[in-house]
Amino acid sequence: MKNGFSFRNFFYPIIIITIIFIGCGGPKKEPQTPTAGYITVKGSEEVLPMMMEQAYAFMDLYAKAKVLVLDGGSDRALAAIFTDSAQVAFTTRPISTAELERSKQAGFKVNEYKICKDGIAIVVNPKNPIKKLSVEQVIDIFTGKLKNWADGSPIRVCIWDDNSGTFEYFKDSILKGKEYLKRAWRFATTEDIIKHINQEKSAIGMISMSRLYQNWSPLVEETRIKALPIGLTVKSNFVYPDESTVHEGTYPFIRYIYMYTPNDPKGLDSGFISFITSTAGQKLIVGNGLVPITIPVKYKKETT
Repeated sequence: MKNGFSFRNFFYPIIIITIIFIGCGGPKKEPQTPTAGYITVKGSEEVLPMMMEQAYAFMDLYAKAKVLVLDGGSDRALAAIFTDSAQVAFTTRPISTAELERSKQAGFKVNEYKICKDGIAIVVNPKNPIKKLSVEQVIDIFTGKLKNWADGSPIRVCIWDDNSGTFEYFKDSILKGKEYLKRAWRFATTEDIIKHINQEKSAIGMISMSRLYQNWSPLVEETRIKALPIGLTVKSNFVYPDESTVHEGTYPFIRYIYMYTPNDPKGLDSGFISFITSTAGQKLIVGNGLVPITIPVKYKKETT
């Protein structure tokens, strides 16, 4: 609490969905440095595997560093850094103007860091005969204007719950502020979305392209769903979401992944963020199917 700041009036109550503890021991009262101390890092479930790997690698380098990684969604992560229940947030959407203004009024000086790029994959059941969609068709499906597939079966729309950064980013940037279909199924995790689409032939949803593989080393494809190529129009080229198309900017649904601190980072938070934006951290981003932005990369297209 700071300058009369009230969490109750600021963001949503924090409900921890999943807790992953990395390292051992509880919070320490020892002085923090960029390579020693204890921090809590909270954020989006969609990029949680990448953030866990970052924390493991960071602590392998610095024995006195302890990092606790929590998920729970971008909204709750941003709320957490303003109540000191987390020191760093990682999100799949930028902080909103309203959130930023409220934080300033409460005496905080928010710092934003773009750490990588991601593509939002539009996914369906592997047995669904649909082969591609235009941006306009995606908008019509998720707003309920387009109700049936070509064979007449009803489209079952799957979206994220409203604590998710993807929920807000997709609505604001892709649907252009239009409301989601009211009857859409809502989910809190990537796994729940994948399971539902796998069980429902007519379902469609959106996930991070980093989750199109169950594992990245060795590479194990997620076969329970299939990603659709997306075109800017019905007559344009249709592009699959992958590291190359996101890096080149040819895939239509691209977003940044962010990290936030409530004030200027000075302790372990600064060291951890610096590690993620370093060459070592960016290589871990590549290894999790995301696109680095602080180091030069070149993707080779496969030829047949």
